[in-house]
Amino acid sequence: MNLALVEAYAQASSANLGAGFDVFGVSLDALFDRVIVEKTAEEGVIRIEVEGEGSEDIPRNPEKNTAGIVAEEMLKCSSEKCGLKIKIYKGIRPGSGLGSSAASAAATAVAINALLGLNLDLTQLIEYAALGEIASAGSPHADNVSAAILGDFTIITCRKPLEVLKLSLPPNAKFAIALPEIKVDTSLARSVLPRKVDLSDAVHNVGRAATFIAGMMLNSVEIMGKGMVDAIAEPARARLIPGINNVKRRALEAGAAGVAISGAGPSIIALVDSSRVSAEEVSLAMREAFEEVGVRSKPLCAKPGSGARVTRKE
Repeated sequence: MNLALVEAYAQASSANLGAGFDVFGVSLDALFDRVIVEKTAEEGVIRIEVEGEGSEDIPRNPEKNTAGIVAEEMLKCSSEKCGLKIKIYKGIRPGSGLGSSAASAAATAVAINALLGLNLDLTQLIEYAALGEIASAGSPHADNVSAAILGDFTIITCRKPLEVLKLSLPPNAKFAIALPEIKVDTSLARSVLPRKVDLSDAVHNVGRAATFIAGMMLNSVEIMGKGMVDAIAEPARARLIPGINNVKRRALEAGAAGVAISGAGPSIIALVDSSRVSAEEVSLAMREAFEEVGVRSKPLCAKPGSGARVTRKE
């Protein structure tokens, strides 16, 4: 089938979840990006259009755009002599810590794979989508894009060669999110990370990450929450998010099992056992905590989302 246009979407995601830095990712059904990719007669030329949340700050230059980088690399794999026009409809605000760049990259990879008939497998799609993270983070990262492409919860078990494990969270695992009206540049959030880590902190994080996975296997959201305590990245990034300690405290007081910075921030994500606690109440408690330090925020509730999907072919 010779296609001229493919539309795809990918949902938001949260990386790290505390101690799983650059390893854990979860898809979130609260928000999504939509991408339409069309063939053009301009061989090798990529053109970018962007609308929606934060679109005014997104580069249209393909070499500096998440989707553009993915498109350029994938076009090299095709025998078709064409160009590509990419329309990005942003539903996820850039710089939110909710996988905005990953969603655009994932949706673009899935759309181009179908449009050009590349027949790439899921691991290859993740590799291409990870290249798009260069635009926002300065280097490829697979944690968010793995969750965006596969859905549910993902673990990067190995980066070179890439190996990704997909797991399902307990059915009562829900997420409460507070998205503050501040931006944290991903490259800045990575620049403040320590270059050397104390052995005791590394041991702490291994134990916590293992606890999170043990909770999943035991279908215990409470145990999972105990694993969401990071001793490495979050202490370094806390100064970038006003009132973070108060927000986390209020989330736990409202009944959250665990709470952490979502990705590079500034969003804060709390894990909730929906059989015991309302995710909405937790998100509202976090919003109030942000308001106490003069920061407005948007409360969101989410459950684990689905993987990126093609929604239209022409």
